[in-house]
Amino acid sequence: MSENTVVQLPAFLRIHDVVRITALSRPTLYRRIAARRFPPPVHLGGRACGWPAMAIQTWISDPDGYRAPACQAPDTPRRRGRPRKYSVL
Repeated sequence: MSENTVVQLPAFLRIHDVVRITALSRPTLYRRIAARRFPPPVHLGGRACGWPAMAIQTWISDPDGYRAPACQAPDTPRRRGRPRKYSVL
């Protein structure tokens, strides 16, 4: 590769790519996500999830100082159990 070659990253990185790039184990990755010290994954549909490449790049630039943005709580509290198929009037 020459000095002017730019490597294009995909829009989303899957778990095996994130583990390889960051050199963190899966349990450590999820512990850091829970502590808001690593970007959370984005659900891509079905069972697939991935991390935005820019979020990983932000973490790589400052891993010790990274804090994930606080998520907003939903307006209505979630109910436990299986969701109802039809709403009760």
